[in-house]
Amino acid sequence: MPALSHPIKKRVPEASAGVLLLLIGLTVWLGLWLMTETAWVRHTLEVRTKLSQIRSDLQATEIGQRSFVLTGDPSYLETLRHYKEQALSELDGLAQVTTDNPKELLALADARPLIAQRLATANQAILLRQKGDVDGARDLVLDKDGLRLSQKVNDIFARMLAEEDRLLRLRTERANRANRVLIITLALGILGIIAALGAWIIGARRSAAKLAETNAELRRTIIEREAAERQMRQMQKMEAIGQLTGGIAHDFNNMLAVITSGISLAKRRLERGHNGIDDLLDGALDGAHRAARLVSRLLAFARQQPLSPKPLDPNKFVSGLSELISRSLGSAIQMETVLGGGLWPVRVDATQLESSILNLCVNARDAMPDGGRLTLETANFYLDDIYSAHHPDVPPGQYVLIAVTDTGLGMDAETAEKAFEPFFTTKAAGKGTGLGLPQVYGFVKQSGGHIKIYSEPNQGTTVKIYLPRYREGVPLEAESTPAVPIAAGNETVLLVEDEAKLLELTAASLREMGYNVLPAAHATEALAVLSQDTKIDLLLTDIVMPDINGRKLADQAKEMRPSLKVLYMTGFTRNAVVHNGVLDDGVQLLAKPFTLDELAKKVREALVTEHARPA
Repeated sequence: MPALSHPIKKRVPEASAGVLLLLIGLTVWLGLWLMTETAWVRHTLEVRTKLSQIRSDLQATEIGQRSFVLTGDPSYLETLRHYKEQALSELDGLAQVTTDNPKELLALADARPLIAQRLATANQAILLRQKGDVDGARDLVLDKDGLRLSQKVNDIFARMLAEEDRLLRLRTERANRANRVLIITLALGILGIIAALGAWIIGARRSAAKLAETNAELRRTIIEREAAERQMRQMQKMEAIGQLTGGIAHDFNNMLAVITSGISLAKRRLERGHNGIDDLLDGALDGAHRAARLVSRLLAFARQQPLSPKPLDPNKFVSGLSELISRSLGSAIQMETVLGGGLWPVRVDATQLESSILNLCVNARDAMPDGGRLTLETANFYLDDIYSAHHPDVPPGQYVLIAVTDTGLGMDAETAEKAFEPFFTTKAAGKGTGLGLPQVYGFVKQSGGHIKIYSEPNQGTTVKIYLPRYREGVPLEAESTPAVPIAAGNETVLLVEDEAKLLELTAASLREMGYNVLPAAHATEALAVLSQDTKIDLLLTDIVMPDINGRKLADQAKEMRPSLKVLYMTGFTRNAVVHNGVLDDGVQLLAKPFTLDELAKKVREALVTEHARPA
C-alpha cells in the first residue's frame, strides 16, 4: 500500500487540474447558453413592445380621424399624421425583428394591406370633411366595413401578441433552466474539487498550509462569482420588468404628458408673474377628463369651422350688428353703441367675429336679470412694451378695440380667472355649456389678438377684444414708441393701486417721466400718507378697490386737502363707467390698459386742468 500512495498523491493534483479545466470549459459553455437564452428573451420583449406600440399608434390614428371628422379642428390632422407615420415606421421595424419567425412574418404580411386599406378609408373621410361633406365623412367613419377592417387588424396583432407571450414563457423557462444547470454544475464541480483537494491534503501533510491558503482563495472566488451571478439575474429581471411595464405605461404617458406639461408651463409663467395660462390649464384638465367628457366635448365643438379672414371696417360691422343685438336684449335693457372716429381696418373671419360679439352680448344680457345698460364700443388702441411685458403673449403694436360692457352682477377675481376655461359656467344647470367665452378666446387668439376681462361684483363687467390693425401689403409690426413727455417741475404723485405688479410698473413709468411717486397698495395706506406733512400734487387712484373704493378715497382726500388734484384709473370703458354712475361728469379718467403716452398726457392734463380751477 505504501508503494501505491505516492503515485496516487501525484495523480490527485493532476486530476484536480483536469476537473478544474473541465469545470471552466463547462461553465463557459453554460454561460454562453445562458446569454443566448437571455438574448432571446430580450428579443421577444422587443417584438412585444413594438406590437403594443403599433396598436397604440393605430388607435391614436383612428381617434384623430374621428375627432377631425366630428370637429373639423385642423390640429387633429397633425396628430393623425404623426401617429400614422410612426405606425408605418414601427411596422418596418417589426418586420426586421421578426425575420426569425416565418409565422409572424406571414401574419404581418396579412396585416399590412388591411392597415393600408384602413388608412386609405381614413384619408377619404378626411378629404370629404375638408370639402365640407360632413355627413358623407361621418357615414364613412361609421361604416361597418371600416370597423371590420380595424377588428381584423386587431385580431392579427392579438394573435401575434399571444404568440409572443407563448415564446416569452418558453424562452424564459429555457433561460431559467440554463441558469439552474449552470448553478448545479458549478456546485457539483466545486464539491468535486473540494473533495479532491481534501484527499490531497490528507495524503500530503507537508503542503497542508499552502493548500489551505489556495482553498480559501478559491472559496472567495466562488463567493464573488455567485454574488455576480445573483446581481446579473436581478438586472435581467429588472430589465424584463422595465420593458414590459414600458409598453403598458405608454398609453398613460400620452395623457399624463398633456397634464404635466400644461401645469409645469403654467407654473413657470405664474412664477414669472405672467398671465396667459388658461390654454395650458385647459389642456391639462382636458387630458385628465378626456374619457368622461369626450362625447359632450365633440358635440360642443362640432360647429367650429376653419377661419376665413378678410379685411373689414369694424365700425360698419358693429353698426350692422347693433340693431340685431338691441332687438334680442328686451325692453328692460338699454343699449348704446359708441363708435371711435377714424377706426383702423382689421382682417378677421366676419362670421366668427359676429358670433363672438353676439356671445358676449348674450352673456351681458344674462348678467342683468333685472335690466340695465349694455354698451358696445370701438376705438383705436396702442398696446405698448410695458403692457406687453405684463402680458408676454401680447406683442406691442396698434390694435382695434371692441368692448362689450354691462351694468350687471359682475364677477369676483376667482370667477374671472376661470371665465375662459371650457365648460366653466356660473349659469344654472341647462342654461349654458360653459363654452361661449372659451370659443371667443380661441377665435381672438387665433386671429392674433388679445382679450381681457375687467369685472367686480355688483360693478358690472367689461370684456375687451383687441384685434391687430390691418395694413394691406405691409406686415403687421410693432411701431416704435413715441417719446414720452417729461414732467416740468417736481410734482409728487400719490399712486394707489391694489394690483401689486401694476402698481410697480405704473410707479416706474411715472418716475421715468420725472415725477416723484408715493406708492400705496390700498386706500388705508394712502390715507396714512395724506395725513403726513408731505407735499402731494396729484392723487392717481384705481376706482374699484377692496374696503374703500377710489371715489370714496378721493372724497376723504379732498376733505383733508381741498386743493388736491385727482385722476382716476379704471378697467371699464369710459362711456360705460360714466353711464354706470361710478364717476361724475367732468372728472379726469385714465382707462386701463394705458400706454406711457396716455399716462403722461392724462397726468399732465390733470395737473394743468386742476391748476386752472379754483381750490
